[in-house]
Amino acid sequence: MKLPAHSLLGASGAHRWLNCPGSFQQSVSAPPRPSSIYAATGTLAHNYIEKALSDALAEGCAPGSLLLPLSEVGQAWSVEGHLVPVDQALIDGVNVMLRYVHLAAHQSDWVSVEFQVELDSYFPPTKPPPVLMFGRVDVALLDIMNETLEVIDYKNGSGVKVNPRENPQLLYYAAGVLAQLPDNQQRSLRTIKLTVVQPNAPGNEPIRSWEIDVVDLLMWVDDVLVPGVEACAQDNAPLVPGPWCRFCPALHACPRLQQDAVEMAKREFADHVLPDNPDDLAKQLDIAERAQSWINALQGYALEQLKSQVRIPGWELVPTRPSRRWINDAAETAAALGSIGLDVNTIWEPRLRSPAQIEKGLTPAKRDWIASTLVESVSSGVKLARANTPDAREDFANADGE
Repeated sequence: MKLPAHSLLGASGAHRWLNCPGSFQQSVSAPPRPSSIYAATGTLAHNYIEKALSDALAEGCAPGSLLLPLSEVGQAWSVEGHLVPVDQALIDGVNVMLRYVHLAAHQSDWVSVEFQVELDSYFPPTKPPPVLMFGRVDVALLDIMNETLEVIDYKNGSGVKVNPRENPQLLYYAAGVLAQLPDNQQRSLRTIKLTVVQPNAPGNEPIRSWEIDVVDLLMWVDDVLVPGVEACAQDNAPLVPGPWCRFCPALHACPRLQQDAVEMAKREFADHVLPDNPDDLAKQLDIAERAQSWINALQGYALEQLKSQVRIPGWELVPTRPSRRWINDAAETAAALGSIGLDVNTIWEPRLRSPAQIEKGLTPAKRDWIASTLVESVSSGVKLARANTPDAREDFANADGE
């Protein structure tokens, strides 16, 4: 049987639907949200990783031994409706993953790339999950001597730090891999190692791991995963807003978020009274954050509908504010300006390139020297953000979808 592209009870959305069971029913009927450029860039990075690892295995090399060459910089690929450029950061990030897999594979007896997992076997035949539960693990490795199964997940995003500790997506993957191993290998395992490779997250170690006993993983399946899926299958499953709303496929159509937004608007326009203590202010900020996410998703959905020629009464597409630019290339434009008497200093503005521009194409050693010797990071000001707590700054996924 051919599986659909994604499971509505898949691994990457587990953090959401385990916390908000009602989001499952909402996502069943929700039209697909368009992919963002960030998600498309992540997909391209995963494509590079899969090809490099598969090619290495096909050539009899250790997985990860084939690194992406710098010659790929400057390429651009059409991915999920976006033209994604290949820059130095993307190449460097992919190679961090390839190097780690290369080292880990040397200690492993079995390596699988893009391993398909299915979790239906954890449910009794008389009470199966409402939809097929499956996903694809970036890399799975089995170390028989150390009785360890490692699941490795690559995250290309930089905005949300992904913590492997008690990560539902990685626990889901690990349970899926474990279920499909032969019985003798299952019995020999003692430890599950969950690893996140996220090279683009600023200020964090690019590779982070957390270990859990196999027994504890199976307890998580019994105590969290199975009851969570059963809750999703209920007709009136509750909608529970929280940080997990960010990547919900039904965000723009969520009645709970719409209700929150309406209630907040009523309070705002009724008396313009601001909270007079920090606890109430924190609660209002939580609601405002979710309401803003719903508004953004609603507006994005409406934009795509209008682009698809769907009529929305009272709304239309209008051009954004235009920016002026030269019609011809720099040399031709400069020559034309010179022909009317403008001198070189009037036409050109010589200035030092930015650190990012200078570092493109340099070796890692030179980039490190520049960063440590010639560059400093200076904030332009301050902005409102969630405190640096596990529930706030560390999320479990950076996109909904396998």
